Amino acid sequence: MSEVGLVRVDSRLLHGQVVTRWIGQVNAKEVIIFDDELSKDEFMIEVFQMAAPNGVNLIVKSVDEVEGFLHDRPLKNSIILFKNIPMLLKGMKANTMIKKVQIGGIGGGPNRVVVFKNITLTKEEYEDLKGLTAKGVSIYLQTVPEEKEITLADIQNKFR
Repeated sequence: MSEVGLVRVDSRLLHGQVVTRWIGQVNAKEVIIFDDELSKDEFMIEVFQMAAPNGVNLIVKSVDEVEGFLHDRPLKNSIILFKNIPMLLKGMKANTMIKKVQIGGIGGGPNRVVVFKNITLTKEEYEDLKGLTAKGVSIYLQTVPEEKEITLADIQNKFR
């Protein structure tokens, strides 16, 4: 797989920060959302298409389609979005060769710990992300481009 503009985990998927900040930051011409639930919801796909800026193509696929869809596709001007860590992990099992993943926004809930601004993780998700780093994937937390990237090592004390 070629260089990717941005791979981001964000529970809100395509929203204001992605539209106004990240699309311009990577000069994205397309946003690819991999989400099993959304891929079956034509109404919500239309809503997300309306949220995409003019000139930016929105593509929604199930996570099972990651490998086949991304294979040999130019991705330098693409943003790939996953809704949550389980969807990311499922996509990563598809031999995508994704080497860098931004954790951008995951809301609260039971057993979730605030690790940085509006990013929460469970201990299991944290361990899963550490497992990806052990396989050579760079994982970092960042909500907007102006912020410094935060590593998993920077948040390890949240799970001791």
